[in-house]
Amino acid sequence: MEKSTIQETLVSLYLRLNGYFVSGFIVHAPRRVRTEMDVLGVRFPQHKEPEREVLPDYRLCIPAAHIDFVIGEVKGGPGNVNFNTCFRSDEGAIRTVMQRFGAFDDSEIDRVCRTVSDVLDPRRLRQSNSFPELEISLCEACGKQKAKLRFVPFAAEQRRAEKPNRPYVFEDDMLDFIWRCFRPIQQRDECDTRYDFGHWGTQFAELVKYFKDTARAEPGGIQDIYQFMNANG
Repeated sequence: MEKSTIQETLVSLYLRLNGYFVSGFIVHAPRRVRTEMDVLGVRFPQHKEPEREVLPDYRLCIPAAHIDFVIGEVKGGPGNVNFNTCFRSDEGAIRTVMQRFGAFDDSEIDRVCRTVSDVLDPRRLRQSNSFPELEISLCEACGKQKAKLRFVPFAAEQRRAEKPNRPYVFEDDMLDFIWRCFRPIQQRDECDTRYDFGHWGTQFAELVKYFKDTARAEPGGIQDIYQFMNANG
């Protein structure tokens, strides 16, 4: 498996455990793929899984009273995590992604298309202390629930510094949270930890095995995951 695929799978599992429905997405074009989105997610404000006895990760800054639409960019390496130019600078690509969510009317999509390029400007992102976001109105058919569109950079091969100056979700943020979900200190009353890992499906089963490995005493790092999953690239 390619390292980039493992990174995106890790992010998708992290979001899923935080209550998001997640998917990747291809933005098609007549003669080529316009761009590919690493992860799209949506979370509803009444989400609850009390049987797991794990609160959502505060690092993700989930808005409590909003439907949360997330567009995630996943990058390895030590550099800045900037959103794909083929997305942030292409109104056609932005429109296609917004239509994929299926919750916004054309006028609201037009507004987002005009705004995203500025919101995701790499210079602006480097100077920000929080994830870029937009308050966004749902279409009439979806009702009057409050919603946010948030753009979350995932630094899949970087550890969180003591005083991070970039609004990212870091490698160790994800690994530590997933570890708490899968390896509770004591047995939970209503959520067993022993089951067929195949229930997680082909996307997540091998990654779940890594965290469930009883020979492992700590979450380790993404390099350990690469080794466990025989990563290429």
